[in-house]
Amino acid sequence: MNSFFTPFKVGLLVICSSVSLVWMSNQVKEGISNSEQLRSAYALFDDVSGLAVRSKVVIAGIPVGQVDKIELEGNQAKVWVKVNLPLRSDARIAKRQASLLGESYLQLTPGLRGLTLSEGERIRFVDVDVSPAELMEEVKGIMNNVNDITLSLKNVIAGDNGEQRLVSILDNINRVVDQMNQALVGNSPKFDRVVTNVIEVTEEAKRFTREFRQKANQILVDARVVSNNARQITGDVRDLVSEHGTSEKSTLRGAMSRLQGSLSKLDGAIASAQSIASKIDQGEGTIGRLVNDDRLVDSVTTFVDESSRFVSRLTRLQFQVAMRSEYYMQDAVAKNYFELKMRPRPDKYYLLQLVDSPSRSVQIVDRVTTTSQNGGMPTVVRESQSETRDRFLVSLQFAKRFHYLTGRVGILENSGAVGLDADFFDDRLNIVTDLFDFEANRNPRLRARANYEFFTHLYIAAGIDNALNADQRDYFVGGGLRFNDDDLAAILATAPTPSF
Repeated sequence: MNSFFTPFKVGLLVICSSVSLVWMSNQVKEGISNSEQLRSAYALFDDVSGLAVRSKVVIAGIPVGQVDKIELEGNQAKVWVKVNLPLRSDARIAKRQASLLGESYLQLTPGLRGLTLSEGERIRFVDVDVSPAELMEEVKGIMNNVNDITLSLKNVIAGDNGEQRLVSILDNINRVVDQMNQALVGNSPKFDRVVTNVIEVTEEAKRFTREFRQKANQILVDARVVSNNARQITGDVRDLVSEHGTSEKSTLRGAMSRLQGSLSKLDGAIASAQSIASKIDQGEGTIGRLVNDDRLVDSVTTFVDESSRFVSRLTRLQFQVAMRSEYYMQDAVAKNYFELKMRPRPDKYYLLQLVDSPSRSVQIVDRVTTTSQNGGMPTVVRESQSETRDRFLVSLQFAKRFHYLTGRVGILENSGAVGLDADFFDDRLNIVTDLFDFEANRNPRLRARANYEFFTHLYIAAGIDNALNADQRDYFVGGGLRFNDDDLAAILATAPTPSF
């Protein structure tokens, strides 16, 4: 009995399993169900790589539809989508990359304020992401530029004539500094004369304006009186003729008397006007000197030209303020800087630097004492003491820029110095080298520092100090703040000139 029912049970199980598998296959299917209320629309894409029929259409990561079909429309791809919500005329659709394997989906924004799209209408706003190939091309272009810059720097510094070029740059900087000193010393009296001329011309123009306003007002008053008198005379004659005719001799005599008085006043006004015009023509008074004296016109023209050049220099002058701190690892001390760059032109600047230095100057004092005990031989005792004191250092340098290289010369931390800077990536990366502290008993002090501006006005720094002297070599890291201050130019322009 048991052997009879075993094949039956196995067959029944196989049949039930097959029916269940077919039923489940019919129930499970990819995409949005056709039973839902779907709306159809299309959009035109330049590139549909990674898209396929039944690709997802999502809003905020939630599937709301799928790609129905993809057709060729001229040089573009016409993508039909079916979604389960209404779309408006300001709807936007974008192709997004789902993974690095190239699979893509459609990101949909249904719109808020536009008109509702009808069935089969076009979604006009299409956003396109940058493809990985285009991104790699841009990265490749950036790397090519970096390679060109590095090669140029290598050719300039590491070439056969690199040292000769640096010496030539320093010689040019020295000549520029000497020429600027001579120009400033030679033009200082001219600046004083320009200021004096500006004050004199301003006062003269003020007096001229005040006197001219008074004379002009008087002339207008006289002209108004003459016009009123003439109008009154004409009205009297008209009334006399119309009312009394020519038979009333007494009335006519009175009218003629009034006419004579008016004519006398008119003659007086005309005489005054002639007197004023004669004085002006002869160069008398402020107005006469202004009209006839060409020197005043030349002075005004010179003043305007010199003032324009002076104001132009002031408006071009830019100030950059910087503050930074550096921590020296071997000495375990901090060094603080305050910098002010005065930049009259983009290719040159003057540097003023105040330094709170952790370095200490050591002074050894020897004291010799001679003593004797119990009449014996004198004993010589030698003592050595060291005295230390903190140092506050000052730097003052002139800098000239040639393309991405900047040469500096002047005083650095109370010592004569030369420097060379290199700027890259729109001046966000600065390589700064200084050679200073030339003493006979050891090598010069060579310091190299790299600054990188990782955020607007904020930068980090790292470098090596005293690289040529192994016993004093040290490494440091730090950071700082730098910004442009346009108010300093206005303060210098309005500051009073000191008198001696």
